[in-house]
Amino acid sequence: MLQSKKNITRWLLIIGLAIAIFVFHFQEHLLAAWNNPESLKPFISKRIHNVIDLLDFNWKHLFTDFFIVVAALTIEILWVGWENCSLKKLLHFNNKSLKMDLFFFVLAVTNSFKFLSVVLTFGIGYLAFGIVSVDSMQMNLGAYISWPWLQFIVVSLYSELISYWIHRFAHSVKWWWMVHRFHHSAEEMGTITYYRVHFIENALNQFFKVIPFIVFGMPLESYLIYYIITELHNLLIHSEIKSDWGWFGRYVLISPMAHRIHHSADAAHYNYNFSNFLTVWDRLMGTFKENAVVEKIGLDENPYNQKGLFSDLWTTYKDLIGAVFEKK
Repeated sequence: MLQSKKNITRWLLIIGLAIAIFVFHFQEHLLAAWNNPESLKPFISKRIHNVIDLLDFNWKHLFTDFFIVVAALTIEILWVGWENCSLKKLLHFNNKSLKMDLFFFVLAVTNSFKFLSVVLTFGIGYLAFGIVSVDSMQMNLGAYISWPWLQFIVVSLYSELISYWIHRFAHSVKWWWMVHRFHHSAEEMGTITYYRVHFIENALNQFFKVIPFIVFGMPLESYLIYYIITELHNLLIHSEIKSDWGWFGRYVLISPMAHRIHHSADAAHYNYNFSNFLTVWDRLMGTFKENAVVEKIGLDENPYNQKGLFSDLWTTYKDLIGAVFEKK
């Protein structure tokens, strides 16, 4: 009974925080509605439409992502053969871990993930999507780099530095780890394991992913190049390819083996290879590890992939709340 009361109190505090953030973000609109109640209805209607607009199904987005996934699966088949590839395992459809990966893959390619991230985080995630549109915050440094490939290099280095620290904090801050470990709950590496990200983590990441856009503006050429290359690369490092890519994987791009070490359930492999794209930041920060034998993927004690999607999603919420209100 006491634990039940604690959980209720925690949920009320979380919902209260969400409402407080919402009020802070829309304080001018809400104050106007208070003085003029007739303006409340169009305000609510606009907010609802904004959320629904996040369900922005786009054929161009679908075909782009689908093409990248097909390219990654093809490379994997050519590399490891049909018997060991992710596609064969997916077609058999008898692995609970890969079923979860497939669910999040469908959400991603249909552009439904943003909508659910907003709804299932009480709207907190909604705030990040509007930050990049604030003109007063734009630095537009990308306008000073005319060559698209130089833009790509600069944006890549800067974006990966931010991603490195986000990922490192996700492993070192307990409440954040309670969210991030959902991604690490995959018990097999499959190409689309890349898409296994909890809605809470996606909402958190949005606040940091907009930083390169604020700093560099929106040089579309460089971001298109960056998006295609990094998406393909992220799929490959989550695949069944176990190569270290030789010197290229040691000094340029993170290899599938390096990322497999990051996903290892062996405690000796913890806190290594936080970068998802370039090796430079792991090298400079002393967190790069190579050529280790990985016998088991996932978590040492894994509460996921047992009772289905809703149980797994709820487990993350429950563990997050427990970590936030932990006394120690």
